[in-house]
Amino acid sequence: MTQPRYATLDAWRGLACLGVIAFHSTAAYVADGAFLARVQTEGGSAADWLCWACGRMWVGVPLFFVISGYCIAAAAVNTVERGRPIRTFLVRRLRRIYPPLCIFLILTATVLMVLPGAMMPGPTAGFDQPIPRPQSLGWWHWLGQFTLTEEWRGNIVGPPKNYFAGHLWTLCYEEQFYLVMAACAAVARRWLFVAVAAISAFVALRLIDMIVLPFAVEGFFFDGLWLAFAAGVSVYYRCHRATPILKFSLDGLLLAALVWAARSIPDLSAFSKGIPSYLVVAFVAALVLGWAYRFDSFTAGARGLAPLRWCGARCYSLYLMHAPIALIGSWLFYSRGITSTLDTVRFTLPTCLALSLVAGWAFHRFVERYFLNSSAVLPTGR
Repeated sequence: MTQPRYATLDAWRGLACLGVIAFHSTAAYVADGAFLARVQTEGGSAADWLCWACGRMWVGVPLFFVISGYCIAAAAVNTVERGRPIRTFLVRRLRRIYPPLCIFLILTATVLMVLPGAMMPGPTAGFDQPIPRPQSLGWWHWLGQFTLTEEWRGNIVGPPKNYFAGHLWTLCYEEQFYLVMAACAAVARRWLFVAVAAISAFVALRLIDMIVLPFAVEGFFFDGLWLAFAAGVSVYYRCHRATPILKFSLDGLLLAALVWAARSIPDLSAFSKGIPSYLVVAFVAALVLGWAYRFDSFTAGARGLAPLRWCGARCYSLYLMHAPIALIGSWLFYSRGITSTLDTVRFTLPTCLALSLVAGWAFHRFVERYFLNSSAVLPTGR
């Protein structure tokens, strides 16, 4: 059975990826919290507002989660309907994610170990995102990063979490989402979406303290971020399974969840990172993607979206490679006195973006493409 494709998701992935690159290129020293608050209250130049926008581009992360929810739901349904064993679903995921990850970690760690100290972002006043030397991390930390368990590992065993590639925290959640979906497909089979709804209800009840767990939940999928992934699952169900009444009900549920998440943010005008803010973005994204699916045949081939589709097709490589490049690049500009918003817009941002795109292309060309699931009929996310 051929599954339907949501081709425009490639462009959405590209948009999310470019946003995250812009965020990491500016957030370390320009678009910090104080700057964002000042521009929002006092105004500023065009460069100020552009840096302000870049400081909000962490919204690409929950957008990624929603897209992953759609794609993994599609892959799980495809596995079940074709009667394939669930291990096929897991093997495809593991093969897609872990070999490129391990190569990235080894390659990046090797480079950072021999990089001159002056090129390494350190704990300097005014620059908020230092990169630790790889040799400063213990073996527990390396185990957590190679297995994508570092975000929650410290809750169970070993020292507190510590990354040398901090953006990997999102992949730690993604792998949990994949495992939970595999478990749902294995146990529930034809009741896959009911199982996802039940897990989502459990997580929602935990968020409003109606369910209290006797251990730390930070870093686990049920800390709240599962709901962003589940919102993506709801997009798949809305587009391909729901009746008109169920579509209306899903839209109403997402709108209600959006209002609840927005009311949970202490200062909505500041809109800083945090689980409620991530969920606000995720629920908005799910509504937009659900409504926009009817135009997919038109937008999928739109020429104006071709650059975004190019980035989306390489988003995993771009996501892996961009963070050390953006942080080191922005540090080098910062350490040489290029710290104004105008200079950031003219030099730092375009340079970090260009280098990230080149590195992402090269990693995809020489590494990632050898681990792609070539027989897939659906976009598979990161």
